[in-house]
Amino acid sequence: MLINVALQDGFEGDDVLIRVDGNEAYRGEDVTTRTQISHAADAQLEVPDGPFMLEVDVPTQEARETFQLDPRSQPNVAISLRDGQLVAAYPEHLGYA
Repeated sequence: MLINVALQDGFEGDDVLIRVDGNEAYRGEDVTTRTQISHAADAQLEVPDGPFMLEVDVPTQEARETFQLDPRSQPNVAISLRDGQLVAAYPEHLGYA
């Protein structure tokens, strides 16, 4: 099963590592937010059909967070960095102007 992950606000030349149940699923370097559209990067990740753990690590900002997701109800994940904390939102659709 696939989910869509969008890295949105707060990224400034950062390294980003995303793991699915402990296995590396995405690695980005020099990830920077385009502030006009709140978009830094996006990826489709292969995930289990049921609940799993999504770990997002931004070592360049010393931020790491783990989110428990169910891809059937949360197929889209928007990740932002706010005040040094990673936060997730689960919009119905992901899109950019």
